[in-house]
Amino acid sequence: MSGKDKTKVLPVHERCRKIFGNAQPVKNVWEHEFDYDDAKLCALAATDWQLITGAQLRRLYLHNLSYNEPMQPELFRYLFPLCLATWHEEVIKQGHGCTMEFFLHALRRPFLWQEMMNSRQRQDVKRFIVDTVIARMERERGEQAGISWLLLLNEVGSVAPVIADIWRDWWRLDTPGKAVCLIIYAAFLVYPPGDVPVSPGDRTFFTVTLFYDFPWLAENLAFLQSVLTVDSLLTGIEAAVSMLHDCSEEALARRVAQDARNSREIIAIQIDDLLEELAR
Repeated sequence: MSGKDKTKVLPVHERCRKIFGNAQPVKNVWEHEFDYDDAKLCALAATDWQLITGAQLRRLYLHNLSYNEPMQPELFRYLFPLCLATWHEEVIKQGHGCTMEFFLHALRRPFLWQEMMNSRQRQDVKRFIVDTVIARMERERGEQAGISWLLLLNEVGSVAPVIADIWRDWWRLDTPGKAVCLIIYAAFLVYPPGDVPVSPGDRTFFTVTLFYDFPWLAENLAFLQSVLTVDSLLTGIEAAVSMLHDCSEEALARRVAQDARNSREIIAIQIDDLLEELAR
């Protein structure tokens, strides 16, 4: 078993804590709580990590991650991995819009990446984000597959340079869930707005994410520009159809594949629109 495989089988909280050296409770806290509830932050910092709840992290530390400066390094090393693990668990269970959603807002802050993590920790956190998005993708199955994975994908594109790793893992199409996600992604490039057969309503979720408050990072956008073409999409669709053979989603996949073959011009226009909106 490779080192990467060993990392993946660790329980999520233990994996996140290991990234930051399995930091211990902090007895002396000098960082202020964002809403001036310093006593409760001190009590939280002194609590055994196994007893700390997501509600406590949201109430007493999440805003610190977004706004406090300076930050206490040992407090960050103790509480940040718990936030990371809680975000993962909620994304897997609930999808986009979970109660830890504000965590990604905090991760848009360069200060956290540049000042509070070393090079190895930055890489490990990025890998964890990639694994979280992929794990969410693999849950999207059934006749009415959801779009939480796509909302999540578009949001993390504005957070960290992780799209290349997500894309390569996703487009291996080695699980039915990944194939379903590719078919859904393709459908929103194949069909005109309001005529997409994979989700009720119109392109609401694309409107929300493409016109999001934050553009994608330049690295992520440059990667997508390099790989997302009409030909690559058509090839991906055909591979997804093969993966979904004898699955409940096969009929939808074949429908999208057939319509895509006759929609090259529409796909090209909508890819250009997508790239333009992600850059805004």
